[in-house]
Amino acid sequence: MAIRRHLTTGLSGLISLMFLLTGVLAGLVPVTFRIDHDWLSPLIIILGAGIYLGGVGLAFRWFHRLSKTQHRYLNFGLWTLLLAIQLWVAISWISAPRADLYFVHQQAVSLLAGSTHWTNYFYTYPNNVSFTLLLSGLLKIGCWLGIDSGIWLNLVQFVWLDCGLLAVWYVLTKKNPARGHLFLGIVLGTIPLYAYALNTYSDTYVLPMGLLTIALVRGLLRTTSWRQSVPRALGLGIILTLTYLLKANFIVLIIATILIIWLLPNATTHSFLTRSWVTLLLLALLAGGTVGNRTAQQAAGYQANPDQALPATSWIAMSWNPAYYGQYNRHDVGLIMRQPTATAKQTQAKTNFKAYLQQLGPSGIIHHLYRKAKLFLATGTFDSFQISPAYDRAPNWYRQHRNTIDWLLANWCQMNYLALLIVNCGWGIQQIRRRKFSTGYLLGGLFIIGLACFHVIFWESEERYALPLLPLLIAGTAAGYRQPLNLLRWSQRSRWLPLGLAIGFTAALGLGAWQNYDLVTKPRNHPVSVVSQNEGRYYQNHKVRLQQNQQLTQPFTAPLPFNHVLINNGDPFTGVITLRTATGNLVWQTRGTRVSLAQNLPHPLPAGRYTLTLKATSLTPQKVGTAPASYPLLDQPLTTHPHQYLRFFIDQRSVSPILTPSKLWLIIGTLWLGGLVIIDRFYWYRRHI
Repeated sequence: MAIRRHLTTGLSGLISLMFLLTGVLAGLVPVTFRIDHDWLSPLIIILGAGIYLGGVGLAFRWFHRLSKTQHRYLNFGLWTLLLAIQLWVAISWISAPRADLYFVHQQAVSLLAGSTHWTNYFYTYPNNVSFTLLLSGLLKIGCWLGIDSGIWLNLVQFVWLDCGLLAVWYVLTKKNPARGHLFLGIVLGTIPLYAYALNTYSDTYVLPMGLLTIALVRGLLRTTSWRQSVPRALGLGIILTLTYLLKANFIVLIIATILIIWLLPNATTHSFLTRSWVTLLLLALLAGGTVGNRTAQQAAGYQANPDQALPATSWIAMSWNPAYYGQYNRHDVGLIMRQPTATAKQTQAKTNFKAYLQQLGPSGIIHHLYRKAKLFLATGTFDSFQISPAYDRAPNWYRQHRNTIDWLLANWCQMNYLALLIVNCGWGIQQIRRRKFSTGYLLGGLFIIGLACFHVIFWESEERYALPLLPLLIAGTAAGYRQPLNLLRWSQRSRWLPLGLAIGFTAALGLGAWQNYDLVTKPRNHPVSVVSQNEGRYYQNHKVRLQQNQQLTQPFTAPLPFNHVLINNGDPFTGVITLRTATGNLVWQTRGTRVSLAQNLPHPLPAGRYTLTLKATSLTPQKVGTAPASYPLLDQPLTTHPHQYLRFFIDQRSVSPILTPSKLWLIIGTLWLGGLVIIDRFYWYRRHI
């Protein structure tokens, strides 16, 4: 018993340390080389997180003062508001499947049409086969219901996410209604949950699994009879098996669950026997699910080919390439793919891995681990604004101001993330002091540590792989937030403390405003994406050959004015590029015979329907990138190739600072007023303890 208590205490301390170090990364060094960059200074991020925590404290205090009837009304209001926002987002934004999602979506559509042919992509990346089968089934249901596929998938993903939220909310509300309100309030302002619900990929479908697992394990440990424990154990085993089949890195969650079942006490009479049969049941369901999944894949026409698949060692080697931060890169993948057999691929991957470690050296290895950890843990957006580079449907106000909106939301996410880390770190320390530990905290924290070790030490590291951390942090904040009563009581010794805090806060905010003044003085490129069709290059590099006097015509609809056209990568082209309206009127064309496929238009063209035509005049054939698709990538395909789409971008380009001075001072002023309100309420509250 003493050993178990020491292990529990040590684990809680390790989890708290993990949150502390992650908070340092998030507050001081968020990633700047991805799509989220030009952050507000660390000082402003930290002050913003402090204001967020102050707001959480005031809300939590108010929730505790409500009556039972008011609690019921507030629950109804918060859930109604959340569902209304989700419905609006699901209908207004439809993400365009790109990169891996393009291949998955196209294969799912083909399966729906009765085809059993699988593209080469799935023999290289077999990890996406299970999700493709699931997506095909969902699309079939959507077709049967007669709902637009984009809206249908968005609604399914929001409903599935809400299942996890509902499970944790129910547990929190049953214990303390104020914590249930706090949980929903935080969820309402958590942008990545909305962004990933629009992203039809395995990341979204495993997102609620951590919350569901915690709810089931918590209930399982409290059961006293087999009639109660068997259904919970079956549900837990099914959830963990499905999660692993969709995303193999969640094997960490299975390991964490089994360890917690053996570490924490349960309420049954024969605890050892209960732990044993539950463990065996989980492993049996995992084995059975794996066999069943392989059978389902074969029934759908898929048969794995080891000579084409990327071996596990290639992902490990790629993550240690010192030229990158541990993320996916085409150089390493292309080198492995060119090897003809599985043995050759393994040999090449091992050679790469040894060369990278030798190149790094002992100090380089430590620095590379830091860079991988930074990429994995330091950014609170979790890649939310990069996973959907294009939308089939989005409000025009969002398209026009997307750069500014995404920048503001990214900084809000970072403040939110840092505040959640602070609360969870503090909750862990409180548990150690009180020697009373939460099942959810230990299981969620152990899962997070395992996932971080898996990606930082062994595997590819990207921000989106840390996404399962977010709902666990929200749940931990709602379950573990405590009012700083000792600080409040200590502050009664000084009548001038609020004034001192206000002066210090104002000075710090003024320093932060000075640090961020380059946001209003340094010009930056601001491309506003009007039309984006980026497929055709990733994995397949599909091209069409144009002979002399042959042409490609791509119709498109521009929802916004535009002044820039980019085809392929802007390569040289011998021929003529023309833009015409839908009625055939010529509005622009290139001059000369040797032109660039990146063109700035002399004046912006208004929103409307156009056709973009490339006509080759060279005696030698020229290659132009296109993307074949069995579902519409744009409103219309190429006129001469009914199932292909030109790879091109239509933009609205301008050069200006990120913010105008008035917008910067509006942000600083909002933070200042928010901070003063928090300080004022702090002074009022300490007199009412």
